[in-house]
Amino acid sequence: MSKGLGLLEAFSNWVRKKSELERVAIAAAIGTILAWLTYELIFYFNPLEPRATSSWTIAFVVGVFRQHHLHRTLSFPNSRRSYSGSLWREGAAALVILIVSASLNYWLTQHIFLHHRVAWASCLVSVAALEYGLMKFFVFFDPKTVGRK
Repeated sequence: MSKGLGLLEAFSNWVRKKSELERVAIAAAIGTILAWLTYELIFYFNPLEPRATSSWTIAFVVGVFRQHHLHRTLSFPNSRRSYSGSLWREGAAALVILIVSASLNYWLTQHIFLHHRVAWASCLVSVAALEYGLMKFFVFFDPKTVGRK
């Protein structure tokens, strides 16, 4: 095994010892950094108008798979849902979040004329609670484990 994989496994094991809220926060922090980098790269090369909203939308769709994997492995490692089952649910949840956040991004950048980076951060913060709720109670929720420890 390479040293890099050993470090990644050690990090993953360290995260799994944390409370659920701490695990979600760690996955969200990693995801936010990667999402920002993805958005900036897409925004730079994106010819589509409105540029901020189309960049947000493209980066969001790309990020669905990354965020699912982060939450699956770090936030909810004991989920009994199959990987494909939780990914399908993630896609459904992401569609709801995308509609809300892209609409908000459009309004902030096209009507309020907020700088696109401020709109990006505003959208991210605005949908965080909705995303957490959907992850916990829809994407990775298993009714068979309710009340069990």
